Amino acid sequence: MTNRKTMIFLATVIIALITGCATQVTEQPTETQRSSIKLGEFKKVILVKSAMPPELAEQGANIKAANKIDETLGLRIKGLFSNVSYATSDELKAMSFSQLSKGDTLVIKPNIKQIKFIGGAARFWAGAMAGSSVVVMDVTFNDAATSEIIGKTGTYRKAGAYSDVFGVASNRMLEDAAQDIMYYITANQ
Repeated sequence: MTNRKTMIFLATVIIALITGCATQVTEQPTETQRSSIKLGEFKKVILVKSAMPPELAEQGANIKAANKIDETLGLRIKGLFSNVSYATSDELKAMSFSQLSKGDTLVIKPNIKQIKFIGGAARFWAGAMAGSSVVVMDVTFNDAATSEIIGKTGTYRKAGAYSDVFGVASNRMLEDAAQDIMYYITANQ
């Protein structure tokens, strides 16, 4: 009888390891809308720090992941535009109308709708049981003078629970999300 109990226990453990902790994707990225103005016409770019819902911002790993996306996006945008500045949404709201009314400033606003980031340490200790990493985000491109949305795009990236050895794929997922935005910018230059 103990042999049967051992087999049932082992089968339960194997099933738990195979199924892991599933990451449920509940959000979808927005549909891409081509920019109504060529983005290359703007002389100044303000990249706003990625926004995310408060419940997602409670986890340190998610904040680090959002910061990594912002950092990667900032570095790549500097390669396309000569005058790039950074602001939080509160800093953008505090800017005077005269600073933004010249008609030559593009505001890029990333919004993370869903994120679950599994770093290398969590992946090492929990393996596939930690689940998949995922990021779903939308980005709007606004003319600062009018606040009009002139273009928008979304991205969805995932790093699988089984294919993500030591968090390498999760970190690559963040870089790929930033690169998706750069593809949009270059296509609308």
